[in-house]
Amino acid sequence: MNFSNDLRQTFLQRRSAVCCLVLLTFALHGTAFPHDLSDEQLAAIDAHALATPPEVEVDRKALVTYLMQGLHTDSEKARAIYRWITDRIAYDASAFLSGRIDDMSIDDVMKKRLSVCFGFSNLFEKMAKDAGLEVKSITGFAKAYGTSQGQHFDKPNHAWNAIRINGNWFLIDSTWGAGYIKNNQFKKEMSEAFFLTPPEQFVFSHFPLDEQWQLQRTSRLSQREFESLPQIEPTFFHNNISPIDAWEAIKSPEFSGSFVHTFELPYHLVSVLQAPVMYRLKVDRRYIFKINAEIFEKMALVQTDQWQEMDKEGDSFSFNYNSPYQGQLLVVGKKFNSDQYTAILAYELAP
Repeated sequence: MNFSNDLRQTFLQRRSAVCCLVLLTFALHGTAFPHDLSDEQLAAIDAHALATPPEVEVDRKALVTYLMQGLHTDSEKARAIYRWITDRIAYDASAFLSGRIDDMSIDDVMKKRLSVCFGFSNLFEKMAKDAGLEVKSITGFAKAYGTSQGQHFDKPNHAWNAIRINGNWFLIDSTWGAGYIKNNQFKKEMSEAFFLTPPEQFVFSHFPLDEQWQLQRTSRLSQREFESLPQIEPTFFHNNISPIDAWEAIKSPEFSGSFVHTFELPYHLVSVLQAPVMYRLKVDRRYIFKINAEIFEKMALVQTDQWQEMDKEGDSFSFNYNSPYQGQLLVVGKKFNSDQYTAILAYELAP
């Protein structure tokens, strides 16, 4: 059985972060989600946005008029704008890394198709207002490329948007939705995780200067609490890890300061129904894994050279795992017609 390229090396290089966490008391059950758009509706809106003719894209108002064709609800309109921006505008990684930020006016962003976060958020705000939506640009701190857990922020480093959908405010980050920086290069990859994101999920990585835009239904975080939260990867919530489970893990006295490690899988290719959220697990303790993924023929738990294949029923894989051994643990999947395994989750077992 073979791992995909660089999988073992990537996993071995990962380290758990250690910090002193402020234990939070969030009652997150009942989090509202803003829309009931089906996968088919999302696909149709996306296809329409991606098919925008070049001649329409020269003028912003003509562009918005085109994007709004056939759309009726606020969530549909927000989606069309989000999908166009995340596809057509790229992040200016060289400007960010060099600290030399050029003009970020809306006209300049549309002309160059290149910007940093403030250009993204300004463009989204203007296009959304052109479409008749209620929207705000938000500035604050973000745990982005180059930041670390526990780092103190003394000035804003990011911008995003809040938008009112069905009478409630939700959060959008079209910058992070367009991709992310890796190895000093911008990787263009649309992310669903930053479109109408639940506030309790968004606050793991975004902290607004004006605390009212945290939008949590319960206690708001202080900046110090935000800084002490575990560092998460841009794709952490791509596999349907629940923010409720993440907050519950933080409150556990056994939490060591780091979440389960995730890998760069497409959004919802895998749906984690049940699995430990903490990175450090205990030996000789039972953990339940339940994962849905129609793309995989097999899934297994791998510790050193020991492979334990998960039970499969339809597209669902499950296993009750209990190991007496210390060391690293991988959850991996094998696609149909492939002899390689892809990493899904990574842990470390200790006494």
